[in-house]
Amino acid sequence: MSRQSLILLSVALAFLALVESGVLRREQHEYEKWTNVLGNGDAPPPPKYKMLRYAKKVINEPENRKMSCFFCTFAVDGVQALIAQNSTDDEVAAFLVNLCDLFDVEQPHVCKNIIYAFKDEVVFVLERSVFTPDEICGAFITNCGHSDKPLTHMWNISIPGGKPPIRPWPKIPDNKPTFKVLHLSDIHIDHQYVVGTEAYCQLDSALGTYAMCCRDYSQDSMGRPTNMKDKPIYVPAGPWGMPYLCDLPYQTFESAMKHISKTFKDLDYIIITGDFEAHDSWDYTEDLTRENMNNMTNVFLEYFPNVPVYVSIGNHEGVPQDAMAPHTMPEYDERGPQWLYKIMSDMWAHWIPQEALDTVQYRASYVVRPKPGLKLISLNTIYCSEFNFYLYVNEVDPDATLEWLIEELVDSEKKGELVHIISHIPPGDNYCLKGWSWNFFEIVKRFENTIAQMFYGHTHYDQFMVYYDMDDPNRRPFHFNWISPSLTTYDFLNPAYRIYEIDGGYEGATYTVKSAQTYFANVTEANLKNKEPEWVLEYDTKEHWQLPDFSPQSWSDLSDKLWTNTTMFKEYVKLFYRNHYNNECWTDYKCRYTFVCDIKKGRSYDESFCDHLKR
Repeated sequence: MSRQSLILLSVALAFLALVESGVLRREQHEYEKWTNVLGNGDAPPPPKYKMLRYAKKVINEPENRKMSCFFCTFAVDGVQALIAQNSTDDEVAAFLVNLCDLFDVEQPHVCKNIIYAFKDEVVFVLERSVFTPDEICGAFITNCGHSDKPLTHMWNISIPGGKPPIRPWPKIPDNKPTFKVLHLSDIHIDHQYVVGTEAYCQLDSALGTYAMCCRDYSQDSMGRPTNMKDKPIYVPAGPWGMPYLCDLPYQTFESAMKHISKTFKDLDYIIITGDFEAHDSWDYTEDLTRENMNNMTNVFLEYFPNVPVYVSIGNHEGVPQDAMAPHTMPEYDERGPQWLYKIMSDMWAHWIPQEALDTVQYRASYVVRPKPGLKLISLNTIYCSEFNFYLYVNEVDPDATLEWLIEELVDSEKKGELVHIISHIPPGDNYCLKGWSWNFFEIVKRFENTIAQMFYGHTHYDQFMVYYDMDDPNRRPFHFNWISPSLTTYDFLNPAYRIYEIDGGYEGATYTVKSAQTYFANVTEANLKNKEPEWVLEYDTKEHWQLPDFSPQSWSDLSDKLWTNTTMFKEYVKLFYRNHYNNECWTDYKCRYTFVCDIKKGRSYDESFCDHLKR
């Protein structure tokens, strides 16, 4: 490892710890103000990845920039002094582990493993990046030295002209065939879930930053007792899962599969929009991912033996998490995700034709035709993930995936086919890099007549997202995303899934969703009764929101009502989490703005869609 890379790695990881500790109390104060999870106003702090994203926002607020810049430059100077003492790579790594332990950012096992899990990837990228030690602070903090911000780097892809005249959103005719589709997302099974362990483990950390609960931390990886061995348990983990920072116990997943397979015997196919692994990214290995993927495949073959399953890859399938390098990256044969794409190819081969597997092996995307006149495109959006660090070597259209998408859409436009896109990361989420997101937005706009529906996951929340034409004086809403709630309880959620009834299977079908019903289970109630969860209909989308149809205009109208109608907004937040978490958000302008703006933001890092949301 070069001296410069060592400096950059040390600063990046050390600064991460400093930022977490610096902003935590403010973040926790905001959540305590907004939420009432425990019934007494004491809200658990947010999950770690949200803490990091919140930290990015906070350090760039004007009142915090000077202090944030000071800490960053202080860290740079300190690490350079460490390097001047001829410290070895192992000594610097040990320093970072000790720093993590000192700040009590995580459990000792996590502090050690998270640094070593990401070290090679981060160093590889930093060695090939444009950052110098003097520039790295400017990459993340406004007006703190000079540097381009990699998260908002822009690039353009060529989109063909000749857009056909815009057709109005289709009306679904009466008395025509429909078919039924199950949408699962973000399953996140935790095979290390232990009943009776601490579900509110943030209380065990001075900073409240422990990322994963409902696990036994009484011993370290060597079997030695830790300081958690004799601690009191504040919120014991129940047998069916917990609406805290806990992933799903296997038996709850199996309960869901049994219920769905018995209740819906007429499923035409299943879509799964990514993320099977638990959130313990510090323990990910290729062998463990392979084993889990094989187990999941067998479960679906057992419970749905005659139902095709179409999957889009999630960011938690990567090892390390999100690490999916494109072919253009140096050392691709050693660092590329071919081993993972082979696992996906083997898994998906049960349900997709051989000709689709070639694109799976290359870019983890593929095309199938489940119905006459319908093309389903599974799109790898981990190629837009801000935590896919390999992208920072070259962000431009990884593995020409958007170019491939355009070719498929041009082909369908010529043939008169309609298209469904299934994918993991919603492009309007700031988890998606700006360059990729903005190009995708323009692709959807160009092919709005051809793309009938889009289905996403990743956020874990029950939400939707509208695309607006900013070139139109009336900001015409031209498309939208279905975003499915997660099956996991992480974080502070109840598990859920969705059933769509879709118009189709006949000549001239619209292939749009006719009805959408969301089902969930109250795991808190199941734990109290010590009985298997009861999976029940939570709500019918059209009936609950009194929508005339599922056109982009109807979704846009609903988002406007959520801004002006407090009763409707409260209901939206309740369904968003599938419980009463954050039920005081309506009292806070910033909180309410965030919810509604996320609906209206069809591309990342662009709140111009929300400029009319005034107090």
